[in-house]
Amino acid sequence: MVCCCPVTTALVVGAIAFFLYKKFFTPPTIKPKPAIHKTDYKKDVVYLYQFKRLQNCPNLSPFCMKLEVLCRVNKIQYEIVESSFARSRNGTLPFIELNGEHIADSDLIELRLRQHFKIPSLPTDQEAQSVALSRMADNHLFYILIRYKSSVDAFYETIVGLLNLPTALTALLVPLVRAVFGSKLYARSVGAIGDFEPKELDELLHRDLKVIQDSIKGKFLFGDNITPADATVFGQLASVYYPFRTHISDVLEKDFPKVLEYCERIRKEVYPNDFTI
Repeated sequence: MVCCCPVTTALVVGAIAFFLYKKFFTPPTIKPKPAIHKTDYKKDVVYLYQFKRLQNCPNLSPFCMKLEVLCRVNKIQYEIVESSFARSRNGTLPFIELNGEHIADSDLIELRLRQHFKIPSLPTDQEAQSVALSRMADNHLFYILIRYKSSVDAFYETIVGLLNLPTALTALLVPLVRAVFGSKLYARSVGAIGDFEPKELDELLHRDLKVIQDSIKGKFLFGDNITPADATVFGQLASVYYPFRTHISDVLEKDFPKVLEYCERIRKEVYPNDFTI
């Protein structure tokens, strides 16, 4: 017969109770903001932390590109900080530092940039449409594009290529990165919008692209000036069309030349010297 010491029993029961309390009864709390990296910052300069640039496209991340387009179009002074390891409070890139404050998430960053630098809003009805288009692009189209991005080896070759490793090592890493990273991207897409057969996914892609095409009212979505919605939509499409060929390339060229021409107008206006295509 095993006898338990009352003190030991109390400690074990207490530990289990504490674990259950922390696990199921403690409300979640947001992580504190990390210490800023740029301690000698300049006033009103946006320090944009993002992934390393590509030769044929400013960034593989649509969210990084969106923020840079916003800064360029609105003549906001900014500095790119390419980062392999730094991440936001949410564990992601991009994030910015502005006047000694860490700001994470591209949506929140957009809001803060618009407020701080007094970027004008569109008329009420157009502003509502702008927000809806941006949400569709970032929260639906993005997860469709992930499926197509992650289906080609060139995507993983590009990711590994950013590490500047020897060619032989790069060739060995690509299958491993695809096996690990590809399954995570697939699961992320499925968790966000559901799992679909190729034909079904293509139907959803065409629907989203038609919404964008039907929303182009002039040179850009809302006329002759690039707006935050243009930055969002362009970031999503450019980051999958320009770096390498996928199904998206074929769809844009065959079925949505107007959308592709729209992307080219933004590319030439915002990035006249930053692409090699």
